[in-house]
Formats: sequence, structure tokens, C-alpha cells
Amino acid sequence: MRINFNTPVNQIKGIGRQKEKILKKLGIEKVEDILFYFPRKYLNLKKITKIGNLKEDEICTVKASILTKEEKKVFGGRNYLKVAVTDGTGILYIIFFNQIYLKNVFQTGKNFIFYGKVEYFNKEFEMINPFYEEYDGKKIDWLLPVYPLTKGITQRYMRKIIKEVLKNISEFPEEILPLERRLSIGISNIKHALINIHFPVSEVNLEKARTYLVFREFFILQLNLLWKKTLEQKTDEKIDIELNLINEFEKYIPFKLSKNQREVMEEIIEDIKKGKLIRRLIYGEVGSGKTTIAIFSLWLFAKMNFQGVFLCPTEILSQQHYINWNGFFLNQDISVSLLTGSLNEKEKIKIREEIEEGKINVIIGTHAVLSEKINFKNLKIVVVDEQHKFGVKQQEVLKERSKNIHYISMSATPIPRTVALTLYGNMDFSILGEVPKGKRQVITYLFSKKDKEKIYSFIKFQASKNKTGFIVTPAISEKENIESAEEKYKEICENLPEIKIGLLHGKIEKKKQEEILQKFKNKEIKLLVTTTIIESGIDIPHASFIIIEQAERFGLAQLHQLRGRVGRSGEVGYCFLIVHNEDEEINMKLSNFIEKEAGFDIAELDFDLRGPGDILGTRQHGILPLKIGDIKKDIEILKLARKEVERILNIDPYLEKMSYLKRLIK
Repeated sequence: MRINFNTPVNQIKGIGRQKEKILKKLGIEKVEDILFYFPRKYLNLKKITKIGNLKEDEICTVKASILTKEEKKVFGGRNYLKVAVTDGTGILYIIFFNQIYLKNVFQTGKNFIFYGKVEYFNKEFEMINPFYEEYDGKKIDWLLPVYPLTKGITQRYMRKIIKEVLKNISEFPEEILPLERRLSIGISNIKHALINIHFPVSEVNLEKARTYLVFREFFILQLNLLWKKTLEQKTDEKIDIELNLINEFEKYIPFKLSKNQREVMEEIIEDIKKGKLIRRLIYGEVGSGKTTIAIFSLWLFAKMNFQGVFLCPTEILSQQHYINWNGFFLNQDISVSLLTGSLNEKEKIKIREEIEEGKINVIIGTHAVLSEKINFKNLKIVVVDEQHKFGVKQQEVLKERSKNIHYISMSATPIPRTVALTLYGNMDFSILGEVPKGKRQVITYLFSKKDKEKIYSFIKFQASKNKTGFIVTPAISEKENIESAEEKYKEICENLPEIKIGLLHGKIEKKKQEEILQKFKNKEIKLLVTTTIIESGIDIPHASFIIIEQAERFGLAQLHQLRGRVGRSGEVGYCFLIVHNEDEEINMKLSNFIEKEAGFDIAELDFDLRGPGDILGTRQHGILPLKIGDIKKDIEILKLARKEVERILNIDPYLEKMSYLKRLIK
């Protein structure tokens, strides 16, 4: 039977109803899913090791014939099969626990390939539960694919159905690029790639297959991102506004704009003048003035009688922005409101009604703005602070509430250039490099938890100089082997009774949180024991030190964010990283962190150590739909794919001549 890409799996020979259900758990429902279900590794069975040359703990391949077999039992009732095999240079014992039925497979005299770890026990070489394959002199897959599977599907079965599909498929997917372009770039073709990724005839062919499929995956990803950017940025009306609005804005604020801030504001104005819908990611070091850019953007559209939303990841941050900028807007008769989850239902309804009537121009809020089903009268701009803390779908909600919305994302969390290129390829970039209020200098030190007395002495000295600071812990409440804010607060209060200490974390009532922060701002509290609740945007200029407990539990980008909470007044700040696990690798990681100050440098270091998944966090898990590509390992292929997409869209922006590529756009 001939099959195509859309053929359901239950029409493939060897797949019954039960296997169909199990395959569905793996995301396999049709032929296309099978062919793009890639192996996670390969066993190289060509490198045969003689039994006489085996070494303990070595992982190797042995080709041998069956001598004898016997069933045995161990203490506790577990049974196992012990098979003696030889290749003429010695004897190896193959052990299979709880698989007695395999005695029918291993017939005396038959030849097998075994792959596994060699162990030495009771003066005998053994392999326990190794991979095995009968070798009868016929063709064998020497580079054997190993798939990520689930219970009920074996490797042998998976290979069998993939071979069945490759044997009977009527046609392969359409090529993404014509032959001359593929030759120019140096990639093979889809048929060669799909055959050799599953059953490579050589390591060279495997590499060619993988390169093609990685390129194809990145090409489709970049095509979707850049196509979206092309469509989204062409649809707004041109508005004739002048650059001197920046000078007007500056008159209303109590400080001078930095050169960088002016440049980003000019970019935003130019987008509006061209009729482009703004799709801009603004990255800036902590204290570089991103919030001022956000307020400028909201102010700009409010002056044109549009509405704007400033979306913040925490209530504390949204309240801080509201308190800091409420007067700025009201002085110009621009109505502003705070919408957060802690408001009562009556307050929410009132704000919602005023937004829908157009009485409120600027809404500062949290996730509550997304969950409230508000019909905005004329929403025109959305600014998202610390955008990585919102899920992708959450960020799209407000775009769907009104037509032609301008969208600005901001982040102080350093994003590696490689990740940014992949995830935010549909956005323009602005980078705020300088810190407007004077150079921020923070000196970072590494301490062991044994240095507790030194830390206490430092805190006492700082408090005597009327200085304030934070102690940050990884958890709120006591957990096994994890420092908690509550326990640390008790400990510090006992050891430093002469210092006024506060406790702040997410489980404390919102009103109480505000009171604690206000006391800290007023220096009524000298030391604030807290969690990563302070990571985003808490602006306490006089805070001069931060002590981070169990620093090894934080990512480097997160440590950089926390370090940015101090030294904001222009005076020298101090950051102490307290390490509880003195593993050499951990110390090396944190020592590297201490040597770097620029966010991008730290992001690249974090990326090298942890990879994209950990850096982006679970909220972004749907963002990297990659089956075979690795943005860290395959960065050059990613760049090549993006360059090719850019070349195509420059020639044919709306894919009118290359309409077949539109089928790849989701």
C-alpha cells in the first residue's frame, strides 16, 4: 500500500489499535509525525571490541555466539537469565533481569551483537540488560537509531514501522529551496535527509542529514517570525509627529534624558511616522531608564487621545510605577489608573467601566488586566515590563483586544543574542547601554556559609553608617537544605537585635508589603530579608548592599538582576554571594560571574552553562518548538537560515512568487 504524509498511522502495516493509542502519546498520529520523530542518539555497532580486550566500566559493542543459558534467582525473589557468549577470545556473561522469556531468543550457536556497559563481578565480565540484535550475516544497521519512547513501544518496533513508512511512502515533502540555492548553501535534500537521519549508511551521511533538517527547522521558524513581522508592521496609518516632543516630555520630568534614551525615543517616533506598527524589544541594564521609555510611549499616545497599558509582572512593581508617575500624568490632565488582582470586585468594575467609556487613558497593572474582560474604547499601545515573566499567549491577549496595537517589550534580564535571534526575530531591537543617573558600580564578593560572622560584622558596619541593604533567600518557608526568608529573618533578628530588620515575601498581604517597602524607603528598616520578589524593578536608590544566600541555586542572569538592586544612587554598592555547596564547578561558575558586569556577557555565560530552556524558564516552554535543532550548538546554521529567509523576503516580501513557502507559515 502506498502512503503519503497525511496517512493515519492505523493504516500502516503492523500498527493496530493498541499501538495507535501508545503512538498518540508520543505525538504520532500520521506518517509525517513518524518521519519527523527523530532519534535521540545512535549506537555505533561497527566498532567491535574483542571479549579478550574488555575493560571494566567500558561501554562497547561485542559480536559473539551463544554458548549456554540458565535461569537464576536472587535474594528477594527476582529472577534473571544468564547467557554465556563467546567470540573465540574469551567468555562474556549477558544478564537480563525479569526477562526470562528471552531464553527463547538466545538459541545456542546463534550470533548476536551486544551493546552496553561492561562490569566485572566474581571474576567474570558481564553486561546487564544490554541492547542486542541478532546477526545472521544479512544487512544490519551499524549506526543504530535510539528513539525517546514510552512503555509499550520498543526500539525494534519503532525501527520496523519507520522502515515500513520509508519503503511505501509515495512522495516526500516539497523542498524549501530550489536546487541551485541548496547547492550554494551546501545542504542536501529532504529525501536523503529523512532516510539518513533514521538509518544512516555512514557518519558522513548522518551529518549531512542532520545539517539539512536543522537548517529546514530554523528556516521555517525564521520564516514564520519574519513573515509575521512583515505583516504586522505594514498596517497602521502614518501619524505626523515631531521629534521635538522628546524635549517637551523632558520638561515634565525631574532629570535629563540620556543620549541612549533619546535614541530609543526617536526610533519609536520614526516607527509611528512611517505607519509601522511598533514591535520593539528594549533591553537595558538595570537602572538604564527603561521605565522612562515606557512612560514616554504611553504619554505620546495619551496626547493623541489613545489608551495605553503598562503591564508589570508583580503588584509591587505596578504600585511603584503608579506612585512614581501618577503625578506626571495628572499634571497634564491625562487620566491614569492602577488595576491589580488585590483590588476588590467593586473597584475593578468601576475601573473597567471607566476604561470602556474612554475616561482612563493609561492603565498600569498586572496579570489582572489580562484576566478582566475589558472592551477598551481605543487601546493603541501595550508596554510589557520584564516580558519573559509573561507567557507567550498572555502577551498576545491584549493584541487581540483591539486592532493595530503598538507593542513594546522591555527586559533587564539579559537575553543571549542567540536566543534573542531565535525567539524575537519578529521584533526590532533597542539597547539601552548607559545608566543615566551616574555610573553604577557594584563590587561582588564570594563567601562560604562558614563566613557568617564576617557577614554580620559587615551588616553592623553598614547600619552604623545609616546604609541599607537586602538579604535574599531562594525560598519563603523552611524546606530541606534550602535557606528560607522566614528562617533567615529569625536568625538575623537573634544575632543582630540592635538593627531594625524587615521581612518581605509574596505571601505577605499586599497592604503589609507596601508598608514594609515604605519603611525601607524611609530607612526605618535598615535590612530587608526577602526573596526574589525584589528581582524586578524595585527601585530603592539608597540600598547599598545585597547578600544572596545559596547563590548556587540562582541562574547567573537572575543574580545579575538581583545585583542591580543596589548601587543605584551613584555610590559604590556591594553584592555578597554566599555559597553553601562548595563544589568546584559551582565556584568556577560564580567566579566567572564576578568577573563580568555587562548583561549580555553574563547571558552568554549562563546560556553556555544551562542552555536555553533553563534561561527562559517554564513560562516560555512553548517558545522553542525545535525537534532537532540546538540553538547553542547550531548557531551558525541558525544564522544561515535567517539570512536566507531575509534574502527571500527582500525579493518577495509577501511571497507572491514563492507561494509554496506560505504553506510553511502557521
